[in-house]
Amino acid sequence: MNRVRGSDRAYVMARDGMCTLYRFDHRHVCRDPFGRSHAPTAVPLLSIEHVHDGYGMMGKRAPSDPAHMVALCHHANTSVPSKEARAFFREYLMSVAR
Repeated sequence: MNRVRGSDRAYVMARDGMCTLYRFDHRHVCRDPFGRSHAPTAVPLLSIEHVHDGYGMMGKRAPSDPAHMVALCHHANTSVPSKEARAFFREYLMSVAR
């Protein structure tokens, strides 16, 4: 398993600037590991989620590069995203590709 490099994490956090699930669903309430709500733009509280290019790769982590990572709050990162949310993450990553 490849670790996320600090420079890649910093790039993704600066690029996204908020919980990517909130971009998809403005009703989403961001939460920290203790269940406390916080602003979607509270970047220090966000974590990295790995996103596969397509379906069928479950059980294997996507590459640890900015093209396959989005910023999410703890709650979004530890719960199972819907197919629609995953599709949005992929579309979002294509739109912000370097």
